[in-house]
Amino acid sequence: MDLWLSVIPPISAIIFAIWTKQVIPSLLIGLWIGSFILTQSFFGSFFKTVDYITGVLTTSGNIHVVLFLYIFSGLVALIQVSGGIQAFAEFVGKYINSSQKTFIALWALLPVTFVDCGFRVVATGAIIKPLAEKYKIAKERLAYMLNNSSSPVVLLIPIATTFVGYIIGVVQNGMDTTGIEGSAFSFYLQSLPYQFFSYFSILIALATIMPKLNLGPMKELIRNHSSTKADLQTEFAEDMSHHHKAETSKDQTGNAVKGNMEHNHDMDQEPSLKPKLINLIIPLLTLIPLSFFLMIGSEESSKAMLVALILTLIVTFLLYLFQGLKLAQQVDNFIKGGNKLIVTIGILIVAWPISMVSQDLGLTTLIENTLSNTISTTFVPVITFVATATVSYFIGSSWGSWALMMPVAFTLAVATGSSIPIIVAAVLSGGTFGDVTSPVSGMTAMSAGIAEADHMKYVKAMSPYNLGAGVLAASAFFLVPILF
Repeated sequence: MDLWLSVIPPISAIIFAIWTKQVIPSLLIGLWIGSFILTQSFFGSFFKTVDYITGVLTTSGNIHVVLFLYIFSGLVALIQVSGGIQAFAEFVGKYINSSQKTFIALWALLPVTFVDCGFRVVATGAIIKPLAEKYKIAKERLAYMLNNSSSPVVLLIPIATTFVGYIIGVVQNGMDTTGIEGSAFSFYLQSLPYQFFSYFSILIALATIMPKLNLGPMKELIRNHSSTKADLQTEFAEDMSHHHKAETSKDQTGNAVKGNMEHNHDMDQEPSLKPKLINLIIPLLTLIPLSFFLMIGSEESSKAMLVALILTLIVTFLLYLFQGLKLAQQVDNFIKGGNKLIVTIGILIVAWPISMVSQDLGLTTLIENTLSNTISTTFVPVITFVATATVSYFIGSSWGSWALMMPVAFTLAVATGSSIPIIVAAVLSGGTFGDVTSPVSGMTAMSAGIAEADHMKYVKAMSPYNLGAGVLAASAFFLVPILF
């Protein structure tokens, strides 16, 4: 069989994803095409496709990741309904008296909103939006700060986030494709020093807290907003009682100009308990230390995180039960929260087998025979970053681009002798670029919606900052292999 046929499944998936903006159907098409090439039978290809999908669900590590994502999203929903976020909003509001302090508060909320980038945007937006109105902050500027304090930051936190479980899944996928042994979590940890896009985008966002350091369309928006809002008086107490949310649609990948199912956490629901800080703090103080403790010396990091999450869920159930939140209501909200990540779980379930079918067709051998002698190790990280960033920008999904590109990047890294941690960082950084920059990204739409900013004005205003961070990141990925 011609080894070049092995590139057809992943390339087909990428092309269809860019064309349709639908990651799951695109992955399924790529998987079916690969199965058809293998079986040379129309009906047999469907049986083979089912075999691949059911095969990945019989692996314990994959099940750990799926359960972690579902349970974690359910836990986030419980924390929301408990009133913990509202209590924190009321607490923070007492100490803010300027626009710069409002942005400082936005970043200071990270310790209680880092668990998921969608949760981060929605929860922080609900707290900061009334303050932003009071101190006459341009809506596009608020949207930019919300967006760039979410995905780029959450990516760097290696514990107790929805990102961790998903990243372990896609990195393990790349390892399986190339036959690399070891810990997917360890490769992720080793990649953190090289997450250049996150670092540059965060630094630029922090710098723009100072109005004088803004430029281009954002600077003009700030100037116009300040002049038109000069006489506006905002009733702070009234605004703090309202919650704002993005207008989101629910499509199969979470990628639409008005929606994102990857990170969909609704803050509209009124708390069922009297708002108390303890309802937010205790779950976090249980999950984070417990995760660290159980992962020490564990050979299966995904299982350790899952056990820590289950124990935290039990503590949270009991905490809210003693306060009067009925068990039936907790279970209902937990299931609703877990269901919000069904699409993300679906992406994983069809992304895992597409790397398997490519491997069965000989993708690893092809890259070893052709690219290992034609591409210098120096160029592999920057090529990987730019390619992933391009895919992510066009499909509007970091998680989708990670699933598509990680197996290919791993194979290229092994064939050329490139550093695996740097390649992992290049894929994750590239996906994050598209997540916070693409006009069709759900996170971009969510941030604009929460801030009540005009979507395209916001995209135009923030693009110079994120493109600048992207250029700096690409330069870093080029220089690191040379210098080190």
